[in-house]
Amino acid sequence: MNIDWKKINNFGRTPKGKQDGSVAADSADSADSADSAETIVDEVEERVRAERVQWGLRQQWTTRAIRGAIIAALVAGIVSLLLVVFGSSSTPAVVKATDNEAQSIDTAAQAQAEDVARQLVVTWLQGSRGNEREIERFVATPPNLPASALYVATDPAIASIAFDRDARTYAVTVSVSVRPANDASATIVRRYFQIPVVVTESGARAATLPSEVAQPSTAVDVQLGYKFRVANHPIGTSANQFLAALLTGNGEVARYLTPGVSIAPIVPAPYRSIALTDVLSTVDLSASNSAAPRSDGDVVRLLITASLKITDAESVNGQYALTMTSRGGRWEVSAIDSTPLFATTVPRRDVHSSTTSAPIPSTPKNAPSTSASTSVAPTQAPAPSQTPGSSLPAVGEVPLFSPSEN
Repeated sequence: MNIDWKKINNFGRTPKGKQDGSVAADSADSADSADSAETIVDEVEERVRAERVQWGLRQQWTTRAIRGAIIAALVAGIVSLLLVVFGSSSTPAVVKATDNEAQSIDTAAQAQAEDVARQLVVTWLQGSRGNEREIERFVATPPNLPASALYVATDPAIASIAFDRDARTYAVTVSVSVRPANDASATIVRRYFQIPVVVTESGARAATLPSEVAQPSTAVDVQLGYKFRVANHPIGTSANQFLAALLTGNGEVARYLTPGVSIAPIVPAPYRSIALTDVLSTVDLSASNSAAPRSDGDVVRLLITASLKITDAESVNGQYALTMTSRGGRWEVSAIDSTPLFATTVPRRDVHSSTTSAPIPSTPKNAPSTSASTSVAPTQAPAPSQTPGSSLPAVGEVPLFSPSEN
């Protein structure tokens, strides 16, 4: 038997070639691990570095924003200081309305302006030397007053008032009754003075002393739209009964009103009796066919002249513009018109009437029929004349309607 002592001696030992290969592999693995660790460390450091850069940028922009806000605040403060120092005025700022508010009336400011204007005019007219301070309460201009008062001024009233938006000033015209102070029997003259009044947050003050101006013109040609005279017609009787109840307490006002209309009687009654002396209408009515049926809702507008008896011996004339509506075969009062019907407007709906009556002279006989609606539409109409027709009594001679019941 042959024993291989060489194999026995090498038992348990790694061959040299294989041992070197394992060592080399282990060394390679160690190197790869080191490289991976270094790569991870580099990535972490890069990420930290990027976050630091971003944080630095944010801090930089925040600092710039804060610095800009501080600079803006400083500039605004400096501008405000300059405006206060160089742009201020001792006169309070006038209250200026917005565009929407400018279209409405500032009643409080207007009342202040009117009051200052009235007081200034009366005080100035009645002023005398030594009383300058009374006038200086309303205006800064020193007045040159006479040694003694020259006038007695009473009953101041506002003749007109206008607001100048550019000057922000009220132009107030005051009318006042004036007579010489040394002659109580002298004729009293109505005089007119214009005063510019500035209304500020602190109050109202006149800009100048009063300026005397001419009396406003009353030469206005007013033409009314009542074209026909009415006599002996139920519509006039109804109007007469209504006015008697309203002005004398003779009867109940509500009895003569259209349902839903409310007009209160005057208490105490100011007159002893009334008598209609003239009735003008927008519609051609005839007394001869007064019983002709009417459609419910027909409307006629009247202008009534009445003799109003105050005492047994004294009376005055008064005029009322009424809107009358037919209902159930009778005429009822729908309104006391705040303004009469002018010649440029006529009612819309025709009153159903086949009757005719004599028109007021200068009115065309074939005038178009007018309507019976309380609302009116603008249209041309001939100017009415106040001259009575030849077949009717002269205005004011005798009553045209009796106060008898329907």
